[in-house]
Amino acid sequence: MITVRSVPADHPDAHLLWSEQEADLRVRYGAPDVVMETDFPDLIASLIAYAEDGEPVGAIVVHWSPYHEAGAAELKRLWVRAGHRGNGHSRVLVGAAEAAARRAGATRIVLESGDQQPEANRLYASSRYSEIPPYGRWVDEGNAHYWGRDLATRVLVVNGTMGAGKTAVASAALDLLSDRGARAAFIDADALGQAEPTPPQDPFNDALVLDGLRSVAPLYRRRGYGCIVVARVVEDPEDRTRYARAFASDAGAADVSIVRLDAPEEERFARLTAREPQGKWRDFALERSAELDDILRAEDLDDAVLDNDGSRPAIDVASDALDAVGW
Repeated sequence: MITVRSVPADHPDAHLLWSEQEADLRVRYGAPDVVMETDFPDLIASLIAYAEDGEPVGAIVVHWSPYHEAGAAELKRLWVRAGHRGNGHSRVLVGAAEAAARRAGATRIVLESGDQQPEANRLYASSRYSEIPPYGRWVDEGNAHYWGRDLATRVLVVNGTMGAGKTAVASAALDLLSDRGARAAFIDADALGQAEPTPPQDPFNDALVLDGLRSVAPLYRRRGYGCIVVARVVEDPEDRTRYARAFASDAGAADVSIVRLDAPEEERFARLTAREPQGKWRDFALERSAELDDILRAEDLDDAVLDNDGSRPAIDVASDALDAVGW
């Protein structure tokens, strides 16, 4: 059993394992001058696998690729010590690196591997990687394999009745993701449905909103934004599937999580009274807030429910929302 930990880029255990890897490559390729990079300015994560006794037994690095489109993360420095091979440690390390790339909002993973590393090439071929066009430092050597894999878009829908604070918390979630270096975007989906008159069978323009999301999703994808935060009410059991399809890509349906914000009626009404002008829109908002709160509680479609009663800043609630869904 191993434990994979994220370490600083200059961690001594990483450099120890990298030096062993270079020695191995010198033997495999008969090249006494093999020296690989140890500096990763666009680092996403440097990961070390530790055995139960604390011995560092494997390593991998994932960073933003300098050779590809925005959103492409590159795997480097995969290495497992000889005495620990054959136990699936490489696959665990690759999985951990992929998870780090997903958290960073990557839309694709790329890597290169030499023809004298058959174990690595078998691993990638069996892990849903496909061969891609050559790139990078060894492109003219003719002895390298190049692999790539698309990653599904991740979508976090911030749910809640009117006045629950969806927009503020979703916007704060984007701020947090940005501070962490993730490639992320925020969509206030209600804005996509602001059109009158609405169809009698669709009074909240849900179909229009979904059409809008399907239209803009490829734009965010092409620009390498793999994490999308959406503020929108989720009151239909089919909505999770609809969002997954709206943000689908070559990697398949999006990975959708839903967090509902809960706030007491007096707090919601205070927010709506301050926000909405007097008249029919305020009256509608107050009535709809109470009605929708009952619906959302009864449907229970969420992965997590968080209090947003106004006692904490939106940024703190957003942090809890990201933690609740593993972002």
